Amino acid sequence: MSPPAQRTRRREQRENTRREILAAADRLLRTRPFRELSVDDVMAGTGLTRTAFYRHFDDVTELVLRLLEDVGRELYGVAERWRATAAEDFARAAHEGLTGIVEFFGRHGPLIRAVAEAATTDEQIERGYRGYVDAFVEMTADGLDELVERGSLEPLDTRALSRALNLMNEAYLLDEFGSEGRGDEAVALATLERIWLRAVVPSGKRT
Repeated sequence: MSPPAQRTRRREQRENTRREILAAADRLLRTRPFRELSVDDVMAGTGLTRTAFYRHFDDVTELVLRLLEDVGRELYGVAERWRATAAEDFARAAHEGLTGIVEFFGRHGPLIRAVAEAATTDEQIERGYRGYVDAFVEMTADGLDELVERGSLEPLDTRALSRALNLMNEAYLLDEFGSEGRGDEAVALATLERIWLRAVVPSGKRT
């Protein structure tokens, strides 16, 4: 095997090991709190050694932050699509965006619950988790700003409205989907869509 091919193979092996460790941690966090997560337990789910863990992560805090980063990309994609289409057709964008968010929590609710709980006791995880929440709030607010600029929404404090709506989403969806087998995605979507559409009333439509 040529040197370039060997380097490529080593990179692939490192990435596969990293993903295997992340998957093992994901499985554990869906059934137990962060405070009970240990390197030994994670690695027992992989068949790999503790040494392999420390080649990729400094500690379980970094491991959880990398998990959050991986799933966070998926949620950012939902927000970006909403941001790109909200000004053109808010109702449709809200439906599609909320569908994506509800489906995300349906898949990852127990993991996000574990991360949110860890954020109450671990400062690094708190900064990481709140950073994702704040970024999502800003993206939503930017979309609301464009609605105001186009005259589709009466002037208001878009950051405050965005934070209120997104924190409501977070609390409600964690309560609905924070444990495996809980929650009804159709009901959750209908509930949130009704609230969002009533909160963001087009200009001239208020009664």
